[in-house]
Amino acid sequence: MRRPNFVLFITDQQRADHLGCYGNPTLRTPHLDALSSRGVHFTRFHVATPICQPNRAALVTGQMPSVNGVRQNGIPLGLDSLTFAEVLRQAGYRTGYVGKAHFQNVTDIPAPPRTLGGVGEAPPAETTLARRHQREGPDYGWEVRRRWVEQPGLSLPTPYYGFEHVRLCIGHGDLVDGHYTAWLRERHPDPASLRGPANALPSSVTAPQCWRTAVPEALYPTTYVKVQACDFLAAQDAQTPFVLVVSFPDPHHPFTPPGRYWSLYDPDEVELPNSFHHPVKAIRGIPAPALEAYRWGSEDPESHWPFAVSERQAREIIALNYGSISMVDDAVGEVLAALAAQGLADDTVVAFTSDHGDYMGDHGYMLKMGLHFQSVLRVPLIWHDPQDAKRRGVSTRLGSAIDLAPTLLQRAGLRVPIGMQGQDLFGTMPAADVLVEDPGIQVFRDSEACSSIVSLVTERWRLSLFEGHEGGELYDLETDPDELDNRWDDPVCRETRLELQHRLGQRLVALRDRSLVATARA
Repeated sequence: MRRPNFVLFITDQQRADHLGCYGNPTLRTPHLDALSSRGVHFTRFHVATPICQPNRAALVTGQMPSVNGVRQNGIPLGLDSLTFAEVLRQAGYRTGYVGKAHFQNVTDIPAPPRTLGGVGEAPPAETTLARRHQREGPDYGWEVRRRWVEQPGLSLPTPYYGFEHVRLCIGHGDLVDGHYTAWLRERHPDPASLRGPANALPSSVTAPQCWRTAVPEALYPTTYVKVQACDFLAAQDAQTPFVLVVSFPDPHHPFTPPGRYWSLYDPDEVELPNSFHHPVKAIRGIPAPALEAYRWGSEDPESHWPFAVSERQAREIIALNYGSISMVDDAVGEVLAALAAQGLADDTVVAFTSDHGDYMGDHGYMLKMGLHFQSVLRVPLIWHDPQDAKRRGVSTRLGSAIDLAPTLLQRAGLRVPIGMQGQDLFGTMPAADVLVEDPGIQVFRDSEACSSIVSLVTERWRLSLFEGHEGGELYDLETDPDELDNRWDDPVCRETRLELQHRLGQRLVALRDRSLVATARA
């Protein structure tokens, strides 16, 4: 029996309820809604960590950040890591990746000097770090954006983490490079004159990180990803199975949907989240250092820190975010049409997810990093398997980013490699509680910061612990889905908190590293 093909769509920074099929009353996503109606969408699918690079590593390796080593942005995925693409490639699949990968660092800024702990004389420089191999050097520099700007004709060695055919997008909004750089230059004599806020078209939008790009729809990165995906599909046949990842840089900030997508949604018609007028500082029991990070964004709203917004600014940003998502939805529709035109739709499993969410107005803030609200932890997962009529409707099963790779491999009829930590989302094993690891936002300013956050998400509760602090967070997601009331110190919830702390400990034990196999005898 022929193994199925796979097409996996990934967006960047899209919360679960920013799709029509997830109940959004304003956003129009007909192609993804139709995909959901033919398949199943998961309402409790979560990230392993709410940050780009490490959660993308978790998606492809099926391993937690503490195991694959990509604990935060700025640490590339090890070239010795095993991805689902490599497993499929070894099993005879053609493997393709178009769009944003972020398996490696996007800048070549060197790591800051590390302070040596303890007392005594400093050891030689080559022995100052406990791990000799630091994942650096020319083999780890393929996603540095500057390199592609200076050398748009770079030739990326493949397979790249198991993907034989790769077309990269590096960056966000209309400021994307990678393989896209040369493609854009071939189609416009002066791309620099179109891109960035300095070249933006007139607009009345006042919110930070928003500009009306002069890049036309036909040259925008979303279009590039769509074209490259369709070209890959056009080269496939019915004899050899394939896996294609189609990864859009949008709707991540800056918010620059092109052409008609800029004004597709009226900010006045946008609904704000229920928690918008309930600021983070009003929530009891959150440690002061965790709240400190929210001040940084207010000081610099053009940065990557979460920043506070007015009602008008929130409506503007959400409307533009919707425009970017609608453009992605249209691109998904065209890719699926190309799949059907090749006569491959009936043999292809199609999935859609995102690498993490965005506050998008939750508690009055935008972006991510800082705290583990559902808006950043919970992401969409749609799965359509044309060969399995039983996989239809809505699934409330708990799921994690580490479950995606095992689910793909099991559907391909392949055993899950030793060391992958997730489980088949359609398997017979009971769903596990979701563990979320996070180094904390402070490490982006101080690499030595002890600011980690670890969370456990169950079917009803979210429990979060903060490194170095006795308190924490506890939310009843059933009665308080907007996470307004921290029940950590509530006497009524004491037994629940203790039980969840025990379950968190059990989950940490279960997700230990098993990738190295012991010999038969010690």
